[in-house]
Amino acid sequence: MHWFFTGLLIAVSAGTVAFTGHLLRRLFTTEPGPADAPTVDPAS
Repeated sequence: MHWFFTGLLIAVSAGTVAFTGHLLRRLFTTEPGPADAPTVDPAS
């Protein structure tokens, strides 16, 4: 029975690491802005 809980602990730990990596990736990456955004000319 302890093998079941050992596997469960390993699976939960792997899930926690994967989710933490996902959150860190979202934190340190930014989405690019739209390519066709109109630019405002301050001279006009």
